[in-house]
Amino acid sequence: MKKVLLVMALFSTISLLAQKKTLDHNAYRIWKKIDNTKISNDGNWVVYATSCNADCDAQLHLWNAKTEQTRTFERGYDAQFSFDNTHLVFKIKQPLDSLKAKRRKKVKDDDLPKDSLGILSLATGELVTVGNIKSYALPQKWAGYVAYHHDIEKAIEKPTPLPPKSGLETVSKENVAEKDTSVAAKSKAKPKAESKDNGTKLIVLNLTTGKKDTFPFAMEYTFSKKGKRLLIADTGKGDTTDLASVDVFNAENGAKQTLFQQNKAKFKQLALDEQGNQAAFIADLDTSKERVRPNQLHYWAVPKGLPLANAPLASGGAIAKSFSTFGTMKNYLVSDNAKPTFSEDGSKLFFGIAPSPVLNDTTLLPEEIVNVEVWAYSDSKIHPQQKVQLENEKKRSYTVVANVGNGTARAIVPLASPDMPDVNFTQNRNADFAIGISDEAYQLAATWEGFARRDVYVVDTKTGNKTNVLKGIKGQAQISTSGKFVFGYNARDTAWFAYSTATKKGGNITDNKTVKFYEDDNDMPDYPQSNGLAGWSKDDKYLIINDKYDLWRIDPLSIEKPICLTKGEGRKRNTIYRYIRLDDEERDIDLSKPLMLHATNEDTKAEGYVSFDANTGELKPIFTDDFRFTPQPLKAKNSEAIVFSKQSFQQCPDLRYADGNKKVTNISDINPQQKEYAWGTMELVEWRSLNGEKLRGMLVKPADFDPKKKYPMIVYFYEKSSNELHNYSGPQPTRASINYAFYASRGYIIFNPDIPYRIGYPGESCMNSVVSGVTHLIEQGFVDEKNIGLQGHSWGGYQIAYLVTRTNIFKCAESGAPVVNMVSAYGGIRWETGILRQFQYEHTQSRIAGTPWEYPLRFIENSPIFTADKIQTPMLIMANDKDGAVPWYQGIEFYSAMRRMNKPAWLLNYNDEGHGLTKLQNRTDFTIRMQQFFDHYLKGAPMPKWMQSGVSAMDKGINQHLELVEEKK
Repeated sequence: MKKVLLVMALFSTISLLAQKKTLDHNAYRIWKKIDNTKISNDGNWVVYATSCNADCDAQLHLWNAKTEQTRTFERGYDAQFSFDNTHLVFKIKQPLDSLKAKRRKKVKDDDLPKDSLGILSLATGELVTVGNIKSYALPQKWAGYVAYHHDIEKAIEKPTPLPPKSGLETVSKENVAEKDTSVAAKSKAKPKAESKDNGTKLIVLNLTTGKKDTFPFAMEYTFSKKGKRLLIADTGKGDTTDLASVDVFNAENGAKQTLFQQNKAKFKQLALDEQGNQAAFIADLDTSKERVRPNQLHYWAVPKGLPLANAPLASGGAIAKSFSTFGTMKNYLVSDNAKPTFSEDGSKLFFGIAPSPVLNDTTLLPEEIVNVEVWAYSDSKIHPQQKVQLENEKKRSYTVVANVGNGTARAIVPLASPDMPDVNFTQNRNADFAIGISDEAYQLAATWEGFARRDVYVVDTKTGNKTNVLKGIKGQAQISTSGKFVFGYNARDTAWFAYSTATKKGGNITDNKTVKFYEDDNDMPDYPQSNGLAGWSKDDKYLIINDKYDLWRIDPLSIEKPICLTKGEGRKRNTIYRYIRLDDEERDIDLSKPLMLHATNEDTKAEGYVSFDANTGELKPIFTDDFRFTPQPLKAKNSEAIVFSKQSFQQCPDLRYADGNKKVTNISDINPQQKEYAWGTMELVEWRSLNGEKLRGMLVKPADFDPKKKYPMIVYFYEKSSNELHNYSGPQPTRASINYAFYASRGYIIFNPDIPYRIGYPGESCMNSVVSGVTHLIEQGFVDEKNIGLQGHSWGGYQIAYLVTRTNIFKCAESGAPVVNMVSAYGGIRWETGILRQFQYEHTQSRIAGTPWEYPLRFIENSPIFTADKIQTPMLIMANDKDGAVPWYQGIEFYSAMRRMNKPAWLLNYNDEGHGLTKLQNRTDFTIRMQQFFDHYLKGAPMPKWMQSGVSAMDKGINQHLELVEEKK
């Protein structure tokens, strides 16, 4: 009987597997992903958006922690909870099908229906919607109001009066307006209409009473963070005076106050301090058409001595004007590209200034203008880089500070300058010190070093005096929470450093003797990076730094010895522990309280959260599993509730809610249809490389895997990917790489080997890892050794091009954005950034470790183009003409070499696409073509017409030739 039951169970399992559907390209529209998750301050509500991997309308979901019920809003997005947990506000898109239908009718984008606003009462569930919305804002640290800015309201034409039914009937005066031919009527000005230049209606809604305050023709608006004020700029009220103005709305008493007004003035970059007691904005009061605008910085404040809550901002005016002298910086403009910012304590107002721009001669005709680029060998940045950065450079400003304590504008002090353009501050900007950064002296060397070294300065925010404390570091310098230290990691020393702003002394604070505080598995010809840091303890007493596994407490003055807070347990357990910052406003780490750490086991890749006592070193698991956990869970401000997700290859990263008692509740189930489809499994595999090194990789098997069968296999790789063992990959049209779940569902095995590199020999390193791993799997008996393909993109595309010149074990290969000629690529340009590619070969990924004149053989031996005659593998190549990372002519070199030798090769160039595909139609097309390519060579499927006869220029964009061509018998 047991045997019968066992047989029946076996047949039942086989039957269920047989009924599973195979993933196809229609799955993209039904597979969902989660975006923009938020939790209310009280922890009782969670909101998240879902969207699919193809063209479809998104949804917004609101989950109630008390009832565990979910409410869904079609096409909702950009949601925020009010500070007091009473309302949810969000935008609502128009239906996608409706918008497409209008666009097909040639409706202009400006005339398409605009978003709506949803305002939901969390207590009653009542939803109010408002149409034609451009933007909205909620106060950060207070509640009761929402401001929403309407888009342009189109004028509604009045209906044409009906003509009389017969000549005997009279026309009603209610239907037909009499024509006013008076002089007064003719002289009336055209009514002011909403437009991009005139502004649109801003509504300030009291969420408790429903009262609305309307500000017509508004251009900008901003809430203060804590004080109950809103600052608004408009172009006029549309009344008889119609003076452009900046107004303050006081939510404490509903009062409206005009700070400044002038005819045809323009205001922008509005700012309020945290309490709403100080205001600043940029004003352009000149009505002429001068090309260089004489901007002014205006400042208002509540007069000293008045009760702050309801007091008007009565004192103020222009405190900085253009063409002023700011210290040694003469004839500078107040920049309207930099937003004024107050320090948290309100004592400082930071804004930007800029030199007068270089103007072209507008009187010249096009045929009189010489357009020539002069590339000088001494240029710190080559012209392509200058062109990419041109618009940002035109908007560049240099930070100055106005010390505005007690509501009075005092000295204005320049902090940044052309020779030290960047200044960084403490999070609250209260400190009397900032740090200045300059890489100007190192820009030329950055061309081949890949990273501009930096000089670091301590800048006094009261006087502007600067002191150079570090020269030529490779790394980022930061300022500590309270401004007591300048600190950072210098890769050139492989050490962390700290400099005291009080004692004006400092140096390296780690020495790598006990443990290494840098990435010890670095295999690039460059200085290794750090393992990161957690932050500062209270009062800047200690810096909490990571080694590979553990957390260390470091004295920035180097008086106390470093202490391993986690007692070396991470290293013992081969587990990486990292601090989780649960409060996004946290300034420092309180070591006296339990901390939450994220844990990752290096052996199994299992992750989880642990509770950590920094005083005892005790680690207590909270949630751990053979899954990948969100590195940064969300915590409610005023409760212990957290929201996180965990995922694996088979489990979608649905949201989970944990209350203060660590009870876990599943919030979402976004892809229930997955159980209807054949889905594979993923596991770690280990083997020895050709030179005996122990290696690891990931292996994906089909859902109905039978070790006695032989399966076609696709090998995909980049560098090291085994940390992605527990990543979920729902079916989606690809940007550049194969989708594991899609191919596993269709009966393929996917192998992704890790590749450690030997400097100077990247191609050979790849060969050692990949071929040894493939050989190992063939020996297991379940891989069809006659049907193995390769797929990779960018660096992976290069390695594939190298592999097929060294071995014929692969039946076919797809190589995306490959570099095949390191000699020509070395002098090429990364057009997205405009920088030369030299640094890649000398210091980073390409790993040659020198120039072509230093190591000519390395460049040649690692370049597939010089051994292309050895290739016997059919190639599918993608090289797009707007690729900003890899010059697309590298793909052309590859294609033209194979074409010259009459070897099967197809090149796909998606016009105006970059390094990876972004347009949905192109991603879908590439996914289909790549599947057809692999199915033909690895599964014996019919060849598609595009592979048989290509797609002519005449057919381009019309006939894609995706249809399969059946062989004639």
